[in-house]
Parts: sequence; structure tokens; C-alpha cells
Amino acid sequence: MVNAIHPLEPGVWPELVPLVVRRTLAPREHFSPLGSVQTTVGLLESGRVRAYYTTADGKAYNKHFFTGPDLVGDYASLLTGRPVEVPQQALTPCVVWVVEHAAIVALEDRYPSLVQLQRRFAEGLYLLKEQRELEMATMNATQRYARLVEAHPGIEVDVPLYEIAAYLGITPTQLSRVRATRRKK
Repeated sequence: MVNAIHPLEPGVWPELVPLVVRRTLAPREHFSPLGSVQTTVGLLESGRVRAYYTTADGKAYNKHFFTGPDLVGDYASLLTGRPVEVPQQALTPCVVWVVEHAAIVALEDRYPSLVQLQRRFAEGLYLLKEQRELEMATMNATQRYARLVEAHPGIEVDVPLYEIAAYLGITPTQLSRVRATRRKK
């Protein structure tokens, strides 16, 4: 999975593999809990994770859905050392391969491909953010929903509809209408 994003030097794997731990997440379990400081990076092998925030009045908004294989962990907290403001929570049973970020940084001088890999991940996060902002500004809910189900096949089965509505920025009732309209076409 990793080499498809950016190839690593052959010597990286023997040093990196012993540092990686397999972790399972149950639905509703957090990978990046609110208020914690992120020190690890995870490669989501399977399952679905949401990144979300909650307003002062208790309303939750889903910022992003991660589907294996995908990188998980609050990148802002990882880079700044500040507490997580956008928690990440499993929506389905998940398998995540976890490594301490400091362990990766310690290998970077010997293996420049690790720096390049992290840059590719950061570029990917930027592009996702850019796409999301454009979708919210230029697409209606029906178009955003179509894009979501295209990008995340099976999400309607795996994720409660109220979570999908929270991602789209609409109410569950509005989502029901969007889905009914799509079925008629």
C-alpha cells in the first residue's frame, strides 16, 4: 500500500516493520480522541473512520470519511503538538497499522524516501481539503451526495445516514429526499 504512494528504499522496511503495531478499533472507538495530543500515524487497512467536530451546542459535523487503505491521525496535532480539535472515530470495525511519528522522523536522515512519502501524504490531505471546500461552495446536496457515494462505495451500507447527512451539511430528512430523488432517476 505504501509503495504505491511513494516507493521506499529497500533498507527502510527491516527497520520500520518492528516499530509498527496492528491495532483494531471497534465502532465508535476513537483513533484520535478530542483533547489528546497526536503522536502516532496510522495506516487504515480496513474499515471506515470519520474526522468530525462538534459545535458548542452539541451539533456534530463530519469533516472527512477515511476508508482503508488511508492514512489516519490528526495531522495538525501531530505537527503542532497541540491537542486534537478534530477527533477521528471508527464507524465500522477497523484495522489500523500504527507507528510513532517520532520513530519515522528518527529514520528520515538515513532514508530520504520517508520524507518524500510524508510529503505525498500531506499533498494528498491538501488536495482533499481543496476538493471538499470546492464541493461545499459549488455543489448542491444532491451533487455532493453523488460524489460521496462514488468516492466511497458501500458507504450507505456501512455508515448511518445521519453521519452521511452531517458530512453533506444537511439534515437527515433532507438526505432522505436526496436519496429518493436519485432512486427515481
